Amino acid sequence: MPTRFHMTLCALLLAVGLLPSTAFAQANTDTINYSSTCVNASIVFGSPLLDTFFKPDYTRWHFGDPGSGYNDSSGGKNPVHLYTTPGQYYVSLDVWYQGNDTIVLRDTITIVTPMAYNFGPDIYVCGKDPDTVLKSPVIPGAIYTWNDDSTTHADTVHITKSGIYTVAINGCGVTDSIGVFASDTPQINLGKDHVMCDSSNLLLNAASQNGTYTWLLDGAVLPFTGDQLLTAYPGGTYTAIVTVPGCGVYKDTATITYSMPLAPPFSLGGDTLLCPNQVYTLSADLTGATAYDWSTGATTPQISINNNGTYWVFVTYNGQCQVTDTVIATYRNDKPLDFHDTAICKGSTLVLDADFGQGVYAWTSTPPQRNDQNQSGQSTYYVYEPGTYKVVATVGQCVFTDSLTVTFDDSLRVTMLKDTALCNGEEFWLTVRGNADTLMWQDGTLGNNYHPTQSGVYTVIAANGCGRDTLSAIVDFTACSCQLLLPNAFTPDGDGHNDTFRPLHACEMTNFELNVYDRYGELVFRSLNPDEGWDGTFRGARAPGGAYVWAVRYFSTTIKQTIFKKGTVLVIR
Repeated sequence: MPTRFHMTLCALLLAVGLLPSTAFAQANTDTINYSSTCVNASIVFGSPLLDTFFKPDYTRWHFGDPGSGYNDSSGGKNPVHLYTTPGQYYVSLDVWYQGNDTIVLRDTITIVTPMAYNFGPDIYVCGKDPDTVLKSPVIPGAIYTWNDDSTTHADTVHITKSGIYTVAINGCGVTDSIGVFASDTPQINLGKDHVMCDSSNLLLNAASQNGTYTWLLDGAVLPFTGDQLLTAYPGGTYTAIVTVPGCGVYKDTATITYSMPLAPPFSLGGDTLLCPNQVYTLSADLTGATAYDWSTGATTPQISINNNGTYWVFVTYNGQCQVTDTVIATYRNDKPLDFHDTAICKGSTLVLDADFGQGVYAWTSTPPQRNDQNQSGQSTYYVYEPGTYKVVATVGQCVFTDSLTVTFDDSLRVTMLKDTALCNGEEFWLTVRGNADTLMWQDGTLGNNYHPTQSGVYTVIAANGCGRDTLSAIVDFTACSCQLLLPNAFTPDGDGHNDTFRPLHACEMTNFELNVYDRYGELVFRSLNPDEGWDGTFRGARAPGGAYVWAVRYFSTTIKQTIFKKGTVLVIR
């Protein structure tokens, strides 16, 4: 007599014979889904049915394609296949479960050559957000899928976010894409006229999003097209003409001349990191100073600041000429040290981490540990014995302090994320936290972190002087409707094409953060808005050509997970 589960599967199998599946069917579990119908595309196959099973005995896919490999019997949940010839192909999925139950899904996929289509030139709109309609070829009865994360399946789509857009017709993408970008309304202001002391070169800034630049000196065009121009002796009347696609042409003029004497040494000091709510004094004291003109409007030798910002001052020297300097003040977030009293197993080592960045770290312990441990000067500290531990961290203008008491017992405590769902290709690490001395994963890998690359069950054995424990987690990679992509190169040359580095597709997300670092590890750009990109400058000057490292973190509202990606981008000059 068949089991109830077996009868359910038989009923499902009968239904499968009556219900054809397509790449766009999502509501039913008895469907075969595929990511594309294009010839020579790496097509990802899948089925919602497989999400209802935990580790079936065997899974076999047939792609009906003798020309480029008939089937894939690897048992993969999301196999990939490439069809080299257009036509109709018979696809099947066979699933064996618990020895005697079988499910068979059948479908026919039509592989086509991508439709040749030209969207035309990129579209630029003046303002915070674009507001435009894109059109695609009109194919009677076709299903359209735009890459804007909308539910629009028509031949037109209303675009309200900057990005690169394209459309798939009946599952196969057309051969072209189009950029739709919003440019903020330019605010070109070269500042006041100035008489500078000889050798005190002044930088004029006309930077504007997506702008192209023409500079004039006394009416003559200069051979320079950057967004910031460094003036030099003897100076003259400078004009910046900025053309912003979608907005128009903007310009401003300033007269910058140079006069004796030579500029005296003058500095506001280096850029500074300040603590939350700290009031900091910037001083422009200079022997021979006769007037002060601050960016805040102040006219005094000193100003007090309590906010992030770029501050500058022009100081008049002996009533003859001016010198200037700029300083960037950054307030760190109100992140506290947060040590908690804890207990670890005998024979274990506890690592205390007080990393606030480059600074001075002074550790003490009661009772004292061995000599090389006390006052170590490092941001991390290793605890080998029970006691009370304290750190004083001095970072920039900030001082942080905290302490904890460590006791030793005979227990093992470890934790790890249980289960998670991810998008195909996303970077993810399983991390074990706790007081284990050794951690061995299912493939023999050692360490607190493990990098899953495919769906499956991952296990780790944790051990210390207190004992052993086994943890496991299910990681499920699926084809998501949106994955954040970033280009691997851009050309910030002001020609209006590929001038900025930013995400090519803004997914539904929150808590977005993009950081770009040079080869020395220095942060050269940070953005908290996926629509704002790096224009290839650093501290007002063009960053050198070459490779830069980027890291992006965001919370995907689709899969309810924090996503972290990193890579490199090439600045081409």
